[in-house]
Amino acid sequence: MHAFTKTAVAAAALALLLSGCSSTPSPTPAGNGATAAAKAPEGLANAGKLTLCIDPEYAPLEYYANGSSGTIEGFDADAARALAAHWGLETKFEVTTFDGLMPGLQSKRCDAIFGGLYMSEARLAVADAAPVMNAGPSILASPDNAAKIKDPLDLCGQSVAAQTASSNAARITTLKDECKAAGKDEPKLTEYPKTAETVLAVINGKSQALIETNVAASYMASQNAGKLAVAANVFATDTTFGVFSRKGDPISPAIAEALKALHQDGTLAKIATDNTLDAAIVDVY
Repeated sequence: MHAFTKTAVAAAALALLLSGCSSTPSPTPAGNGATAAAKAPEGLANAGKLTLCIDPEYAPLEYYANGSSGTIEGFDADAARALAAHWGLETKFEVTTFDGLMPGLQSKRCDAIFGGLYMSEARLAVADAAPVMNAGPSILASPDNAAKIKDPLDLCGQSVAAQTASSNAARITTLKDECKAAGKDEPKLTEYPKTAETVLAVINGKSQALIETNVAASYMASQNAGKLAVAANVFATDTTFGVFSRKGDPISPAIAEALKALHQDGTLAKIATDNTLDAAIVDVY
């Protein structure tokens, strides 16, 4: 894994919103060999390629090798390549901002989204999804503040940063009502397009805490030792990341079947450990 250094964080936070696409060759995934294990689905956005919408600034799930360009690495990127190889396809990444992932899918810029998206009711109302990873929200703050946050209501009255249009941001919105019911001040939510900007918001004192998915939170804390720490067990790990496709699209059942196969042959577990994640995190079946 490449270090999420302060320089890289600052560069990501200040960069212009990325657009366009990048194509990445598909390496041979573990347990799959070089031969396709299943017939490729029909109706792909690009013939001979599996096209994925992705926002590559969410380490350790997806990020640029050198911080702002080049090869896209991480669990999601590697799993996407394995999925493409399962069908004997090349991999093509359509790069977008996080809040552009679903619009990109619906406009058929891509066949699916590999992007750290919760399988929330709101998203499942407009798109299909196949489970790929267990997840849940975590809180990061300065080490002193993180030690004081043991319950969601401890965030009442605090300023909290979150990524725009994320389920984590929605969780803080819900918490406002919980705080009010408990007779406490509401948390002040500030949303940012990039996760790197939420990190900078806390480090620079603009926010007292940030809410992020557990798989990214531990990595962020490790790369900002002494500045950020995870507040343990504030929220339950009670949701699942999914690979999203258009509602009713023929590719949806094909993705579900392929992910199960990649789980059963150990491919997803190996990709997880290769990206410093616990292999058990992919046990969603």
